[in-house]
Amino acid sequence: NENRKILPETVNILVKNFPKDKLNIAHHWLILHGRYVCLARRPKCDKCGITEICKYFNKQKLFVNK
Repeated sequence: NENRKILPETVNILVKNFPKDKLNIAHHWLILHGRYVCLARRPKCDKCGITEICKYFNKQKLFVNK
């Protein structure tokens, strides 16, 4: 299953990018971020605090600048 391969990689990325004392609540932050900021049909990139690490934002920025 493809998800089994992706999960450990995702966990490693999260562990690298969140302070250790915040890891236990990081998943809640990500859920809320997806619910209120990074919406599937119309993400609110102008309100996002993590655009510097966002693949979608950086891809769109390149597309707009062409």
